[in-house]
Amino acid sequence: MLQSVQSFIEYFEGVRRRTLRYVRVIPADSVEWMPKEGEFTCGEIVRHIAAAEEMFVGVVIEGRWRYPGHDAAPHSSLDVTLARLDTCHAQAMARLSELPDEALYQPRPTLNGPPVKARRLLMVMVEHEVHHRSQLAVYLALLGV
Repeated sequence: MLQSVQSFIEYFEGVRRRTLRYVRVIPADSVEWMPKEGEFTCGEIVRHIAAAEEMFVGVVIEGRWRYPGHDAAPHSSLDVTLARLDTCHAQAMARLSELPDEALYQPRPTLNGPPVKARRLLMVMVEHEVHHRSQLAVYLALLGV
């Protein structure tokens, strides 16, 4: 069970390291590749992970949902996309590190239901990232990576 903000940050750093192993091997010419029309591209998956991290950390800290959007331009290079992910992550973890441990047990709003403890939203953020990491892994397999 999540007991402290610092222990979550240390745990999430491991989750992000594993995600980065997949992001860093996206072929430069396949950043905007998608398996079929209407699906996320590889780059959109990475931009979505960054935006979701901002969103989840925002609701945990501010107690309200914000939708930061996927503000990196489509067709950005892998370097630009990765830099955006790294910047968002560093900012989110810096903000989170200032949160007192007791805030993990305070209620936060959900989108369509009763409030939940802040720590649950952080774990949902992890599940979300792992889901999209797996999606990216499938894309890479389809690309022969």
